Amino acid sequence: MLELSLSDQLARLLGGNLVSSGDGHEIDGLTPQAVVRPVDRLQISEVLSWASSEMVSILPRGGGTRTGLGNVPRKADVVLDLGALDQVLDYQPADMTATVESGVTLASLQEQLAPGGEFVPLEAALCERSTVGGILSVGTGGPLAYAFGLPREWLIGIGVLNTQGVATKAGGKVVKNVTGYDLNKLYAGSLGTLGVIVEASFKLLPIDPQSGALLASFPSLADSIAAGRKLIHSPAAPMGCHSVTSGVSRHLQDSVQAASQDLGLGKEEIALTFAFFAGRAKATGRRLEEAAALLLAEGAKAVQRIEGPAAKGLLRWITDVPIEISPSSDLVIKISVQSKSAARTSAECGEIIFSGEKPEQIVDPGFGIMRLFWPMPLDSSPSGADTTQPILDAVNQVRQVAHRYGGSAVVEQCPLPVKRQIDIWGDSPDSLAVMRGIKDRFDPSGILNPGRFLGGI
Repeated sequence: MLELSLSDQLARLLGGNLVSSGDGHEIDGLTPQAVVRPVDRLQISEVLSWASSEMVSILPRGGGTRTGLGNVPRKADVVLDLGALDQVLDYQPADMTATVESGVTLASLQEQLAPGGEFVPLEAALCERSTVGGILSVGTGGPLAYAFGLPREWLIGIGVLNTQGVATKAGGKVVKNVTGYDLNKLYAGSLGTLGVIVEASFKLLPIDPQSGALLASFPSLADSIAAGRKLIHSPAAPMGCHSVTSGVSRHLQDSVQAASQDLGLGKEEIALTFAFFAGRAKATGRRLEEAAALLLAEGAKAVQRIEGPAAKGLLRWITDVPIEISPSSDLVIKISVQSKSAARTSAECGEIIFSGEKPEQIVDPGFGIMRLFWPMPLDSSPSGADTTQPILDAVNQVRQVAHRYGGSAVVEQCPLPVKRQIDIWGDSPDSLAVMRGIKDRFDPSGILNPGRFLGGI
């Protein structure tokens, strides 16, 4: 008797209408045997229990915007699509808290909170597709991380299904909650390797009545970063500040181009500084004026003040651009250092040449985060040339610079032959043994995103 395929087994378990082929869902060159889209937690529990008993690997997925992040998986049997869990379960405007299912998109959640005059301070590229569960699993911040911090800062409760299909919870639905272990921060940033997030509770913030932005051009990226660092620590107090090279700025979307055309953006501009502000109308206006004066005093060639929908468009662009321009880059590396070292790190990494090109950069001088892109656009490598070793050399050089300043470097995108030879997360920390112990306790069968996290966890 022929053994049933994984698709057939899942179809028997849940019904054929919830199971589809893995074709078109490749992950680092591996094609899953099936994609399953459960409609409730009971079905997810059944899938996980079955997978544990059959030693079938499970790759949880939200909106699929960061599928490429992580090491090459050891196995990729079944993709667990959580998009059907898309409900806001509880919203208490007076308490400023909300509990949602993990498959709700960030855009949908913000839209449902807006009538109450509140929002959840999460940031993610492509927010119409990015889900709450995916944002928590990746655990990184966005352009306003200097003001908001990381997603885990706003997480007050979480619901997870373990690999046996058993539901567990941590935290609660109220802000002042001290019951049990604080497992919220353990799950946030674990890349779905410890359990499947099905529910999350957040504390919220009121929507600011006024928002605005400044867009300033500088003769060099170093000048832009120096001015941005001075601005972020000034009384003008922007919520976020970013410096970008001209190659990045040319990817401005049409709405932002229209708002910034007076600056004469073009190849002659070497660097741009973006700064964002929000608050009460009068105070925000005063901070914008003070910030513009500071940027001009620090050597800006021109400063454009942007308000209303155009300012929101600019913020949306700087949030989305790392994901949008990555497909045109052979190599994308994210560096994290102390903010005081951002300028020196950027300057040294800016001299690293791959395929005849220096990297384009996006630098957050307040939070110490920067992304490097080589090349952009991808047109400088000779046809058929093997770029594996040059890319490996560039990765090693970047990591040496990051380590010199006490930071880390994560390879967010690179060709598959390179990815197979490196740990994209960097060198293993001294705590790796502890991390492996936690993984073994939470996922004894090793079925959740096997091999994708740091050290092959």
